[in-house]
Amino acid sequence: MRAVLPFACVLAVATAQPAFAGNQARRFAIVIGNNHSDQPDTLDLRYADDDAIAMHQLLVEAGVDSVLLVRPDADTRDQAGRAAAGAGLPRWQDLVDRLAGLEKRIRAANAAGATTSLLVFYSGHGNVAHGEGYVELEDAHLTRSLVRRQILDKTQAHEVHLVVDACRSYFLAFEKGPGGKRRPIASLVTAGRGRARTGYVLSTSSDRESHEWEEFQGGIFSHEVRSALRGAADADRDGSVSYAELGAFLSVANRAIKNARFRPDFVVRPPAALSDELLRWPAGSEALLIDAPEGHLYVEGATGERLVDVNPASDEALAIHLPAARPLFVRRQDGRREYTIAEQGAVTRLSDLTGAPVRVASKGALHIAFQKLFSLPFGAGEVDAWRDRWMAAQAGGAPGQSAPVAAVSAGRADSASGPSFRAVAGATAIAAGVVAAGLGGWAVERSLAARDADKTQVERSEVNGTVRDLRLAAGVSLAVGLAAGGTWLWLRHRDADRVTVVPDVSSGGVGLSLSGGW
Repeated sequence: MRAVLPFACVLAVATAQPAFAGNQARRFAIVIGNNHSDQPDTLDLRYADDDAIAMHQLLVEAGVDSVLLVRPDADTRDQAGRAAAGAGLPRWQDLVDRLAGLEKRIRAANAAGATTSLLVFYSGHGNVAHGEGYVELEDAHLTRSLVRRQILDKTQAHEVHLVVDACRSYFLAFEKGPGGKRRPIASLVTAGRGRARTGYVLSTSSDRESHEWEEFQGGIFSHEVRSALRGAADADRDGSVSYAELGAFLSVANRAIKNARFRPDFVVRPPAALSDELLRWPAGSEALLIDAPEGHLYVEGATGERLVDVNPASDEALAIHLPAARPLFVRRQDGRREYTIAEQGAVTRLSDLTGAPVRVASKGALHIAFQKLFSLPFGAGEVDAWRDRWMAAQAGGAPGQSAPVAAVSAGRADSASGPSFRAVAGATAIAAGVVAAGLGGWAVERSLAARDADKTQVERSEVNGTVRDLRLAAGVSLAVGLAAGGTWLWLRHRDADRVTVVPDVSSGGVGLSLSGGW
């Protein structure tokens, strides 16, 4: 489900393009947004429709054949304008019909010799029922099984890229295997039997929530992915964003958030290799070259929509791909300076713009916490480091197994050096409880023995003394257990160390990710 606003769970299933060659690449997308939930105890979302429309606009700008399914709320209708015109509704039949239309165009492109990819983006509510993850359409649940049967098994696209930004999005891609452990569904990791190679990016690596933030006017993870695709993650400035670049960008963007409850925790797994592309921009597309050291910047449209956040390393530059609408505003996150892009042009250099002071008001603790997003600089070195960690995880798999899924947690290292204090407290609580129960049972047995008619008064006195000692020891053990248990519960709600077990991807492998719990 979703957290109460200003937090909410946004689910997005997105695909983008692989590393295709030149003009032979054809990219297709279906983008779905649904604010509403059929669960009576779940609040509607505010920005699922905005996320879908923003992703659709970005993809169209990048030359993707994109189809939009959304029911915009009143505020979004006022701002979206033509972007939502002609959109279908986020309903089951609309999804089936639009997918069928896309599939015809995909097969025609294949017949013409093109290499094709399919992008699916969903923004809305996600949950788990009967051990299976799902996302909500207005009139149906799009379950893991339906994703496999209706999309992965049917498409003739050569690659599919799933990006899921949702509460418990992990369960939409992972199914139960032997012993109850979770592994990726076969369609996500197999190219056999006519299936496309499939990669995915999940906003959660376990039973976690995702969040919306008013500052972004959207889901945090969705905004981060859009920022990456607009070029904030394109460390080598080749016009494309790879899985390695996206994984490194997401890790750096969220690393400064100390509270684990707020910090996005996600999984990145390419279709085949970390060099696989999520998106490539057409040559000559309009771009802003961040060539001046300004730290954390963001770009806003004329109606206030936040298009991209970027924080290039001090000795590097990044090219941010822009929409055609003008004016656009480039602002420092600290509120000290604003730049205006008034005219269109192939490349606009930040160093050529004249800045002016601007003020931004703070909005409380949550605002301060999320301001840590994008606070660390990103560059090519971060991509190399992230790729090395991913490859190290791959090398750690069992013989014969293929590459592991890279679980990217933004605020911690990819591996843990030892058990956390909360884990020790939990183990102590359990051990003390077991000892207390054992001593208590022994005391009861001795107490019953003291009533034996064959025992002398001296023997009964000795047994009673033993009973008192056992009860005292049981009481002490129980007190220790309660104290340790209380410590475990308290630490559960603060920023404790967490351990992620990276799932392994293979036809017979085990998919498992432990995060945020002992």
